[in-house]
Amino acid sequence: MQYVLERLAAKMRQVDSAPQTADKFHIERFNPDLYGKVLPCLSGDDRNCCIGHSDATGPDGGCLTAEATQRQSREDCLFSSNKGDAHYMARINAHDIANILTHFGNSIKVLSLDCFDTLLWRKTATPEDVFAVLADNPVARSLEITPHQRIIAAAHAYRAKLLENGSSEIDIGDIYRVFRSLSREERELLAEAEIRTEMNICFAFPPYIELIRLAHSRGIKIIVVSDTYLREGELRRLLARHLPEDVMQAIAKIYCSIDYGTSKSHALFTSVIKECRVPASQLLHIGDNNIADVQAPRKLGVRTLHFLPFDREVTDFLRLQHAASSLIIFEEAAPKSVMLPCYSPFRAIFSVANLQPYAPETVIGYMSFGPVLYAYARFLMDEVESLEQQGKRVKVFFLLRDAYLLSAACEAYARKPIGKLVRIRKFLAIASSFKTRADVNYYLSRIHPESNNHATAKQLLLPPEVTELLIRIAHQSADPQTAFHQLLRDDDVLQLIFKKSCALRARLKLYLSKELELREGDTVILADIGYCGNTQDYLARTFNEDLNVNILGLYLSAPDKVLRSADSKALITTTSWNYDLLEQCCASKEGELVDYNLNGDPVIENSKISENQYDKVAKVQDECLRFINDARAFFTSSGVTHDYSILQQAAHAALFRHVYMPVEAELDYFKDFQEERLMGPDRKKTIFNLESAWKNVRCLPSPYRLGAYETRSLGLDFTFSWLVQKRFMLDLFPEDMNVLFSPLKISIGSIHESQAFLLRAHHLHGGYFSIMLPCVTKASVKMLLGEHYEWLQIVSIQLVDGAGSVRRNLSSSLELEEINREGEIFRCLSQASVATIHSCDLQKSKAPQYYCMIFRPLVSRSSDLRSGASLSKEN
Repeated sequence: MQYVLERLAAKMRQVDSAPQTADKFHIERFNPDLYGKVLPCLSGDDRNCCIGHSDATGPDGGCLTAEATQRQSREDCLFSSNKGDAHYMARINAHDIANILTHFGNSIKVLSLDCFDTLLWRKTATPEDVFAVLADNPVARSLEITPHQRIIAAAHAYRAKLLENGSSEIDIGDIYRVFRSLSREERELLAEAEIRTEMNICFAFPPYIELIRLAHSRGIKIIVVSDTYLREGELRRLLARHLPEDVMQAIAKIYCSIDYGTSKSHALFTSVIKECRVPASQLLHIGDNNIADVQAPRKLGVRTLHFLPFDREVTDFLRLQHAASSLIIFEEAAPKSVMLPCYSPFRAIFSVANLQPYAPETVIGYMSFGPVLYAYARFLMDEVESLEQQGKRVKVFFLLRDAYLLSAACEAYARKPIGKLVRIRKFLAIASSFKTRADVNYYLSRIHPESNNHATAKQLLLPPEVTELLIRIAHQSADPQTAFHQLLRDDDVLQLIFKKSCALRARLKLYLSKELELREGDTVILADIGYCGNTQDYLARTFNEDLNVNILGLYLSAPDKVLRSADSKALITTTSWNYDLLEQCCASKEGELVDYNLNGDPVIENSKISENQYDKVAKVQDECLRFINDARAFFTSSGVTHDYSILQQAAHAALFRHVYMPVEAELDYFKDFQEERLMGPDRKKTIFNLESAWKNVRCLPSPYRLGAYETRSLGLDFTFSWLVQKRFMLDLFPEDMNVLFSPLKISIGSIHESQAFLLRAHHLHGGYFSIMLPCVTKASVKMLLGEHYEWLQIVSIQLVDGAGSVRRNLSSSLELEEINREGEIFRCLSQASVATIHSCDLQKSKAPQYYCMIFRPLVSRSSDLRSGASLSKEN
């Protein structure tokens, strides 16, 4: 390890000694179009003004480079503007296409067209809607493939390929290989079904058909260049289906990024230019993507046109209409929708049971979690019986700590001991799995792209001193996350990971041999709460050959089945995990398993959870078991039986109600509950905090990022808004939630030059507003607060990066002119009152950074009230 530390320290010194570019302030570094459309100057003001889309450009509001697509105005189009700026990128709309060749005269020898959303359009509102159409295909329907699964599969495939060979280019086969539970034949059928789906919903955009014909008649070579996971033969099939025969024959070559292993924004155009055998300046490319179709080829000398099919107003209208299309399911008449009957199999038990005085633990344990655990016990026992009838030798292991109550529930249901409690933890199962570079790549491809680097390094068993050096080096990059993952796969770092993982693997194997008493050919059931089955997955990857047993996971809750191991089943299938409180109530009273000693014995740390929480959990557990005993007795004596599907639906409904519609007693009972975490400085985390919900909602543009319990404390309207946005992944911006805004004039500049802009801050909740301000090296931002306000409350001003991470709190460092301050309350003494944010040192980060301000106007300036500028709706 000492060698690793020395090498990383040398790399750090090398980076630190690299010369830093002197960054002179340029006012053009702040493009007001990023914050909104430029409006005519205000009367009496000779400086530019704009109404800003502050949140839309920030970390929670969408892409930071999408301004060109959504903010086109007519004067920006190619033939109505005479721009001479070398950095100007010509933009065209559909009406300009017919005149393109006339505009360029005889200077173009090759016409290059993007494929999707340029030459070929889809009948769907968005590309993602293609997967909804695919889901209705008989093949996909029979395999229960959902649009969400298809999208997730592509994301996993991209990350896996990037880690495997440094390329982000994947083909359609790579995507469907993510579905590990499907056979090769099933994956091939799905891939073909997707291509046929595209063939059915695509159509050729007529203006480009005529452009190709005109170019061909003039002897211009025509090519198609596409970033796509379709191979050339597959894309050619698609084009041939929709292009007239003469147009198809006029296309000399089709370039697909997957065939060249690189995208348009990287090196694909280098190959295009080379193969076309013409100077780059004689090649004209047209496409809809600002980066891939315009900026990247333009750097190589290719002439480019940015095709914008819609102006901003139409784009926003279509986006909202698409969101509405996802919601019509709530308004469809019964004959047009699938109406499932709602079962309540446990009503009679509640009627005969002694539930008074409805203590919180009774509502939670007996009436909510009890039915869930009864259904799980039925689920597990049915599976065990089925396997034993097949002649399999079954051994059931409940994973401590979280499956403790599952074990007790199954024992109460079966009226005899079931299986054994074992101490195996996901963290240790993953950490023991690293034998090769492929194992590390597998782990990295399955974690969230923005996962905490310290947590990732800890999972890889790297010592803290190595982790800190790696993170410091990575932060010299414009993309620290990618750089960090690359550093993790340096040979010497990998050798350190392999060594520590091997030692842990030996200790874990010793524990398994002693406690599980396995024999070759056993069928092992791992019973757990859920969610993704990572413990089962990594144990199987690591020990399958050594143990020679079949491992089956039986979970209370898990994601869609094609996204988890083929050898797993779940009582409830959901799209996300919202059951932290249930997990805490199912856990045993013991500390966290952190390791195994050399004898294979578990090493358990003292618990960080309070005795008060354990007392509450014990009461809930008692009530859960009381319910199972009562239900078992009632059904036995009455002779009433229920299909498993009815119990399953009732269990899901009980959990759904608990998560999204908790009653007051539940909110109060769970308000101080915490969970232990192996990662993090204090090793525990409060699951939800009702007191902070109101504070959080001031800083968040919608309830989407609050927890379900927190939204419940704000009202069911917030809960349902959260649920709808999450369920349908609606493309709603903060400003879509309401149309209230509050104005803020700012001036950006240095001593020598400055420029003023009028921005609008978007309403959050309860009169609070948010705005994102540009952070430019060596430039200060003056907020002309006196222009619009006499009194206001500034909750926070934070320096944030493009990912939304807070880099610094600046609330206390404002320079005030003609402003009196008492805590968060600011009184502007005149219209000239100014608060200045002085420039920050940005040398240590190449990523974009912004100032995020949360404020609440208290008293607007009287001139604003007369003009209707403050807290108004946009006309």
